[in-house]
Amino acid sequence: MDTQHPIDFCPAAACGLAIARLEAATDLVERLRAEAQLARSPALLRRLETIGEDLMLAADDARTRLSEVEPVSAAGAIAQLLAAIRDIRAGDDMEKVRARDLEARAVRFLVVAGFSTAAICRQLSHSNLGRRTVSPRTASHAI
Repeated sequence: MDTQHPIDFCPAAACGLAIARLEAATDLVERLRAEAQLARSPALLRRLETIGEDLMLAADDARTRLSEVEPVSAAGAIAQLLAAIRDIRAGDDMEKVRARDLEARAVRFLVVAGFSTAAICRQLSHSNLGRRTVSPRTASHAI
């Protein structure tokens, strides 16, 4: 069976979808925690805190997986760019390293696929993060 949906054939797009779902569940748990506080239910509050922490750890693991896979679709590259933006804003040193890897993989895909040039990608992101693993030879082929 052939498929045209990027989630089915692009590991980066699948990771991006998993991250979005985990973050949505985390948001829901946070709203439920506020309700549990209002209801003065410490037992429920503790359970929700545990669930929220587990979801945040799972989302972080998914972001790490996303930084380790090569995108094979524009959707996967976009998921990596969005994750890189999030990691840069977080400000943690480990997340900055992961952001560099995410942006580099996304830029490399966009350049090789002919969607853009490395210079345009760097200009859009206002960073030089992607330079680390995007070879000049790859970038010159796209120009």
